[in-house]
Amino acid sequence: MLKFEEIISKFQIEGEITDVKPLGHGTVNHTYEIVCGGEHYVLQEMNHIVFKYPTEVMNNLFLVTEYLHEVIEQEGRDPQLEGLTFIRTKAGNQLLQTENGSYFRLYRMICCGEEMEKPTTPEQAYEAANAVGVFHRRLRDFDSSQLGVTVPKLHDMKNAMRQLLDAVRADICFRTSDCQEQIQFVLDRSKKLNEIQDAIESKQIPKRVTHNDTRYSNVLIDSDSKKAICLIDLDTVMPGASILDFGDAVRAGAATFTEDEKFGNIELDMDLFRGYVQGYCHEMGRILTAKEKELMVYAVWLMTMESGIHFLTDYLSGDRNMTNFSDERQNLYRAVNQFFLVLDIEEKKEQMDEIVAAVLMKK
Repeated sequence: MLKFEEIISKFQIEGEITDVKPLGHGTVNHTYEIVCGGEHYVLQEMNHIVFKYPTEVMNNLFLVTEYLHEVIEQEGRDPQLEGLTFIRTKAGNQLLQTENGSYFRLYRMICCGEEMEKPTTPEQAYEAANAVGVFHRRLRDFDSSQLGVTVPKLHDMKNAMRQLLDAVRADICFRTSDCQEQIQFVLDRSKKLNEIQDAIESKQIPKRVTHNDTRYSNVLIDSDSKKAICLIDLDTVMPGASILDFGDAVRAGAATFTEDEKFGNIELDMDLFRGYVQGYCHEMGRILTAKEKELMVYAVWLMTMESGIHFLTDYLSGDRNMTNFSDERQNLYRAVNQFFLVLDIEEKKEQMDEIVAAVLMKK
């Protein structure tokens, strides 16, 4: 049983706790809304099994959010309403570690915001992508080398392929025979997986501050205006390729179904895709390099391939990364779902490139 009064008393806030309730639908951290001294806060118990370097995660968060506060103030706007404000402990630490080894953090709640699972209109897609673009634009002059790498080898496709092939060879659950078609699907495309990694290494693409989990539910939406407020869930903020944030947002948000909803019927909704392109390029169209612009559609394809490869690898490895599922083949179904989306993206690539070019022409 959590002793909320004892935990909250360690942070730099005053007042009596008058309400506590669970918040959100996240499966990684335990999250609570706390009303203390008439103010609303979000208290999270960090999952230090998932995030093996919690102090480094929090150092990244403080560096990025404090920088964002300065930029938002320079724009003449209110950082309390347009960004996350983390609160230190009374000892001056970014994170509270309890005697039993738990980690807690606290930030101010943006009360007018709400989270939604998936965009259903181009306007919603625009707002989601605009939030990603605003995040990247405001951090464009931030030195990303200050940030620690809290998820090693994230988006490293050479490593992803190595893990898949290791899982195929080991075949610890005797599942390889179930998914020969999916394995071959990946092998047929394996030589096309490294374009962004190669472009970073050749400095054609700069390393920027990236969010690395830009699904729609991580965009806070104003409950009245329905405009995007900001990105939340900054645990995976690291140096990386900004167009991968764009690609993953499209993969998760512009598909006709999520990876869990339907098997084999998934497509890319082109109206939602256009909304994503317009929203992102409104903020980043003049900032992206020529190579980044060239690879925007490829980034959507790549993030979908990566997602499918991870699901397939996890299925072959005995579902190590899944803790809650209703069907032992669910990871395989997810992989197949993503590979159907890859096929649709490949079929629509020319149309997608035309949309990107048309939007960028106006910038």
